[in-house]
Amino acid sequence: MARVSRWHREGRGFESPILHQIKAYTFMMHRLISVAVQLLHLSYLWLIPIISCVAQQTPEGGPPDETPPKLIRSFPENGSLNFKGKQIRLTFDKDIAVEIRNFQIMPKLDQPKNKKAYSYTINGKTLELTLHVPLKEETTYAIHFNKAIKDRHEGTKATGDPIIFSTGAFIDPITITGKTKELLTNKPIGEVSVYLYNAARDPKEWQEKGIPDYYTTADKDGNFTIKCIRLGKYYIRATTGQNNTYKIDYEKDKYGFFKETIDLNDNREEVVIPLIASDVRPLKLLRGTPQKGFFEIVFNKAVTHYELTPLETIGAKGKPQLYSLLSEKSPKIINIYNTFGLLEGDAFKVKVKAEDALHRSLEESIAIKFKEGKAEVTKFGLSHRLSNSVRPSICADFTESILFNKPIKTFKEAGIYFEGKNQEKISLQANEWVWNDNQTKLTIRKHFTPEEICQFATKENKNASKLIDQIVTLQIEPGACTAFDQSTNKKIIQTYTLRRKEATGTISGKVETTTPYFIIELLDEKDQCVDAIRNTKKYQFRMVPPGTYKMRLLVLNEAEAEWSPGDILQNIEPNPVIFYEKEINVTEKWEVADIDFTF
Repeated sequence: MARVSRWHREGRGFESPILHQIKAYTFMMHRLISVAVQLLHLSYLWLIPIISCVAQQTPEGGPPDETPPKLIRSFPENGSLNFKGKQIRLTFDKDIAVEIRNFQIMPKLDQPKNKKAYSYTINGKTLELTLHVPLKEETTYAIHFNKAIKDRHEGTKATGDPIIFSTGAFIDPITITGKTKELLTNKPIGEVSVYLYNAARDPKEWQEKGIPDYYTTADKDGNFTIKCIRLGKYYIRATTGQNNTYKIDYEKDKYGFFKETIDLNDNREEVVIPLIASDVRPLKLLRGTPQKGFFEIVFNKAVTHYELTPLETIGAKGKPQLYSLLSEKSPKIINIYNTFGLLEGDAFKVKVKAEDALHRSLEESIAIKFKEGKAEVTKFGLSHRLSNSVRPSICADFTESILFNKPIKTFKEAGIYFEGKNQEKISLQANEWVWNDNQTKLTIRKHFTPEEICQFATKENKNASKLIDQIVTLQIEPGACTAFDQSTNKKIIQTYTLRRKEATGTISGKVETTTPYFIIELLDEKDQCVDAIRNTKKYQFRMVPPGTYKMRLLVLNEAEAEWSPGDILQNIEPNPVIFYEKEINVTEKWEVADIDFTF
């Protein structure tokens, strides 16, 4: 019997040693790969939370630190007395930068010739000043730093009260408190800068340079306080401007002032500074600019009235008719249209008279020119708008104004009328309408007679009362108005409801004053004047629609029809404005009496 090998007995068959080594090597590689895959899988599972954490982290360094720098130490210390030093140090809780133009020591330091009052250095968190002029004896100083010091990295401005110290034996004791209000609405105005200027200073000096002796900023409700003031008399100014120059921008700011000094030899409380917006700059013609089909005359401020007079003739036609208007872009711009065929490059002289809201005027001549092409406005039709929002109702004395987007060349008088019931026409007389100087505004003033009111149409009121309303419709026929470019109006229709006495109330009172000239105004909730009575000491507002109202009295100058806002440049205060302090609620069929004014 043949011998059987061990390999055959175990059923493996015969394998050479080389094949055995290959299989062993392959087996080891499979094991290694399997282990590697398991390790890779475990590594992935282990990295998931780490990756997630990394993805949720903020950029290196964390969020920006926007907390403002805080003063932690000063020399001299706040409240120090008998300070005679020449070095001042302020140390904050973080590295700082400084906008030195906003850094103020008040009262103002003397200014040496050809030298600054102080120099400064910054060392990390500390600002150090070296004074080049002596401090005044027996004087309280305030260092205002919160507009000047900022975080060196984030730029956040510092906060905190001024540092107060004295060169004498005591801190100046005077305090003034008060409120800033808008003169014409009686409402508080917040974030207003309030300045005090010592009366011993030359007003021209501080008006030009603007740096006050003391200042503060009113809070959001208009309340302000200035402490540690030296005894004396001061001029006071206030402005909404935030330009850090301590000057008033008459074009943009609301501002207030008193023409006389305030005596601050004692504390003053409840000082109300009334603010107005009044551009007192002189009216100036800045430039003329040719455009396609029109010429722009640009002023430095809004124009309320103007006249244009041609100074030359064109051919045999004589002096041309000029068509112009105040630009929709700005009331500072007058547009003159090329309606007389002036070619590009040709010039034509015109005299310009212009007036601003303060009745300041100028008169100049200017050569007008045009670029070739048509004005943009001629690409559009003739449009209009009402000068006031549509009233809920009207009285027998009716006023309305219609503003057009182009100067009107011709107007058909028969094309404008009121329409009542059964299409009955209520005509307008020639003295019941008028155009403004540049033919862009048509104003209608009409008193409806009882007979005309009987012609009004009727309709049922939608309210629960189910009363019958009387209505009348203003109509301007198509083509009644022809603009300078021959465009015409589409039909204009506006319906008005007659105010009924039984649906209204009255307000009455008296005025106790020696002033003969004044206007009593009834204001709605938006502070818009809805009715006015002049120079009447026992007054009554009749047929007032239900609602909440306010009342004010404007004092006028003799022979002036308008209230005067004054002139700060000439130290003339605005005329007084007196408010009735309570709101007035009007209901139907009710009279609100004893709304009195005394001044």
